[in-house]
Amino acid sequence: MRREHFYRNKKAVKRSAAGAALAIFLALQITGCSQTADQNKADRKTEQAQGTEKDGLGAEKSSAETEKNGTGTEKPEAAADQGDGVIEFKPGMPIKEGVQAPDFTGELIDGTSITLSELQGKPVIINFWATWCGPCVKEMPAFERLKDDFGDKIGIIAVNCGDDAGTVKDFMEENGYTFPVVLDEEYSISMLYPTNSIPYTVVVDAEGRVTHISTGALDADTMYERYKEALGV
Repeated sequence: MRREHFYRNKKAVKRSAAGAALAIFLALQITGCSQTADQNKADRKTEQAQGTEKDGLGAEKSSAETEKNGTGTEKPEAAADQGDGVIEFKPGMPIKEGVQAPDFTGELIDGTSITLSELQGKPVIINFWATWCGPCVKEMPAFERLKDDFGDKIGIIAVNCGDDAGTVKDFMEENGYTFPVVLDEEYSISMLYPTNSIPYTVVVDAEGRVTHISTGALDADTMYERYKEALGV
């Protein structure tokens, strides 16, 4: 009994520590975005006065676009048009639809690895989550269902934010989930996709461009339909 009690407490402490670490990480991301926005604010005002538009979208975002990004703070432009329809990603900037998704390689819970760019040729859904995040856990069955229904027609990468390998493996086994889960205990991948909350989901098309961004989650059935539509399957 004492060993069980100790194990449960130890596990709770680890999860609390992971939650605190992620909270600090997210706070730093928000601070970084705000500082960058302040530095570029004067430049954007000058461009607006001259009627300059960036990427055909304008330099100032509408309130609807701001809400879609999951934050009420003004964000700097994340990319510049390269002339061939591809928008270049700039590290540290918020992800936007149309951006070429930042590439990464992550370690899966079985010890193998997965690289985003190697999945080009089919749409890919990338979900950032944690075991202690209620909404994250609630929508998890949607990813298992997508894997079962569409198999190799799509790619799924669930990036765990901050939990240790043992905690993630236990969670996956207890729930019978088999979709690919990448361990991101040090937040190296999460930093490429800045956000102020999780679950955070990005859909990438067959060419590697971001086509959908969302934060938060409802029930698994609702999210399954939304992600299915975003993936175009």
